[in-house]
Amino acid sequence: MYTWWLCGLRPEGATMAQTGFHRLSHGHLDLVLATSFNYYGTRMATASSDHRVKVWDRNDTSGHWIVTDVWTAHAAEVTDVKWTGPYTGEHLGTIGEDGLARIWREDVHEPPNSGRRFKKVFEQTTATGVPYMSLDFKTLGAETYLAVITRDGYLAVSEPEDHDELSAWRVLWSDYLCKTPSRTEETGFRLCWHQEKLPAWPAILAGLDRRSLSLAVAVGDVVKVFRTDRNRKFYTAAVLEGAMGLVRDVGWANGSMRGFDVVATASKDGFVRVYEVHTPGAASLPTASDALPAEPSGMPVRTRADRPTRSGIGAGLAGGPRGKRDESAGAPGAVRQEAKLVAELETHGGAPWRVKWSAMGDLLISSGDDGTIRVWKKAVDGKWMEAAEIDATRGS
Repeated sequence: MYTWWLCGLRPEGATMAQTGFHRLSHGHLDLVLATSFNYYGTRMATASSDHRVKVWDRNDTSGHWIVTDVWTAHAAEVTDVKWTGPYTGEHLGTIGEDGLARIWREDVHEPPNSGRRFKKVFEQTTATGVPYMSLDFKTLGAETYLAVITRDGYLAVSEPEDHDELSAWRVLWSDYLCKTPSRTEETGFRLCWHQEKLPAWPAILAGLDRRSLSLAVAVGDVVKVFRTDRNRKFYTAAVLEGAMGLVRDVGWANGSMRGFDVVATASKDGFVRVYEVHTPGAASLPTASDALPAEPSGMPVRTRADRPTRSGIGAGLAGGPRGKRDESAGAPGAVRQEAKLVAELETHGGAPWRVKWSAMGDLLISSGDDGTIRVWKKAVDGKWMEAAEIDATRGS
């Protein structure tokens, strides 16, 4: 019997009986490979090696999680699952080892636990013959964008032909982000959208489009930050370096009002790293990190390599022609940024596998080989400290 633990903070108006830890028997026939909560935290989806996806609803009175439906989503392991935003109805995205990406829409007219409540409305086959490894949705009001990447590093960004209907999509940009790895080489391509409506204000002052899309992608031992310029084409804004091993996960924190972006990574070398992405010369006011005294050891500043990274560019988001962006040439609204490594957290008695930020962007959660969940928070002196530790193996 497979079980796992859920923990959470008490929502406003909730009773004390609803707080704490919940040990659930998830009922899957194999390992759970991915989980996803909806925007409000009231629904959860689990994806498993048993080819199935389960959707759970939280009972507001008892705090218990109840299965709403379960169905076979792929003809192989389901490796990732994500909810879309709250403005387009109840949609789920999944990817599997069968090389397919699928989008499911809830049909409330079907009875719960019928296996038919979530209907497939879209299916996309990998263009390279290699299975997808990660997916994520970006929601801007009623607009939805989808990013997927394969195990050989082929990234595809798409938007719906009609943002009110997610059954037909067109690819905006697709390209290999690195040299194709060999079959025996371990890869860890992961991606994460910046989910807020606006970028950080210093970047806007420097000329970045207010509606710029921002995407962080783990490529080998670095993370590339892509943004769109005023012509609605993607370019490389920054590169996050410093990892001595494969980057297995990346998370982008909310909180653009702080004046810079914060991105966390989990690496095979055993470290969770926290980066700040700044816009040089755009801000006249000091940031939180600028006001702090320098550490004696001095964390190195990581900047984008002098030689521009050339990337294949697809159609612009406004319907521009296909072609390659020469990133050595200037483009309106293509703001270059600097990545500053501010914390290296050695943890998890081996290697961390996943990182996730709280909704406010002030808490960082990591999990890894030691079976524990660690919560990190920035102290008043600027250091990132462990605030809590949850051992999921105790009492099992």
